[in-house]
Amino acid sequence: MFRKSLLLAGIFAASLLTQSCSLFERDVYVVADVPEIQNQFEPRILWKTSVGDGVDRFYSFLVPAVSDEKVFVASRDGDVECLERATGKTLWSIDLSDEEENDDRRSARISGGVSLGLDSLYVTSENGYVYAIDRSDGSLKWKNNIGYEMMSRPLALADRVVVLTTDGQLVALSDYDGHKLWSTPKEEQSLTLRGTSSPIEIERGKLIMYGTSQGKISIVDSETGMLVHSFIVSLPKGSNAIETIGDVDAMPLFVDGQLYAVGYHGSLLNIVAGGGWKKEISSSKDIGYDYSDIFVTDDEGHIHSVSRSSGEERWLNRDLSYRGVTGPVSYRSYVLVGDMDGYLYWLDNATGTIVSMDDYDGSGLNVAPVVYDDVAYLQTRSGKVYAITLKEDGE
Repeated sequence: MFRKSLLLAGIFAASLLTQSCSLFERDVYVVADVPEIQNQFEPRILWKTSVGDGVDRFYSFLVPAVSDEKVFVASRDGDVECLERATGKTLWSIDLSDEEENDDRRSARISGGVSLGLDSLYVTSENGYVYAIDRSDGSLKWKNNIGYEMMSRPLALADRVVVLTTDGQLVALSDYDGHKLWSTPKEEQSLTLRGTSSPIEIERGKLIMYGTSQGKISIVDSETGMLVHSFIVSLPKGSNAIETIGDVDAMPLFVDGQLYAVGYHGSLLNIVAGGGWKKEISSSKDIGYDYSDIFVTDDEGHIHSVSRSSGEERWLNRDLSYRGVTGPVSYRSYVLVGDMDGYLYWLDNATGTIVSMDDYDGSGLNVAPVVYDDVAYLQTRSGKVYAITLKEDGE
């Protein structure tokens, strides 16, 4: 039983291709050049700051968490900060690398994003720790060693926080003191992507839904952790271990009573009582949506717009092939994605055409911005944080 990153698998595959005698035939993947376009508009930067060293070269996906008045950000090395949403000014900060459990580690290895509870801020780490931080002053409320690394954002419910480990266990902890309330069994795993789905709540917190490395979406009772239902998104197939990877690492999307899910080497599914649809798209990136469509970045870096009601493809953008494109997010009448060179692209949501682009940080973007109240909050791999808007001055 072992777990390896797809990056390592890709390096191994690439090494085979460099040998003078090819062992098997396969496509050569060509990274698209940076598009050359005439910007139709220039987004305005409200403020910018930075948090620690970001995620550097590591496989961590840290995104801001935003409330009415504050923005919460974290870096892989353990810096967690609260920023004033209007100005980006630091209100408080805490360095989790100072905690004794991280003394003999390379760093705190924060990798699971930031989630907001009623009074707490939650972060998770590859070192196996869940941290609860007071939202008002940044003091550490409690910490719990789960024993397994975590790479996805926790889910905050009314009286508990739920985390998913890379071993496939869903674990619920008390919001009050962090003690374990329940956990699901570990999953049998072979070769998988290095990542896990962030769990979501449905039925007003009564049920929890999450993707698994076995290519399924599982639904459990939030009070007990008992399995309620599961269904297949990715059905493993192929002649070697890499081809049979079928993780559901993208966070499920539940909106207007309908469920959307996508899997690596799998399909994009719409599931609704009495019907639904299926479309052959493979992805490990979170899904974006607006009032009529959902947006998906596939494994080749192509961005799809698909009708929420019918599954019909509205448009397909292939301009960013193999540029490490992030998942998409909707902003007004645009779809935003980033790439490995630090460009943020604005696509017209009616046509898929890139209408504006800017280079924010050469370290790259590996997560989509968080959109809140007409502002996009962007965090780069090096830890730079931007608040970007199309609002005019005074709006």
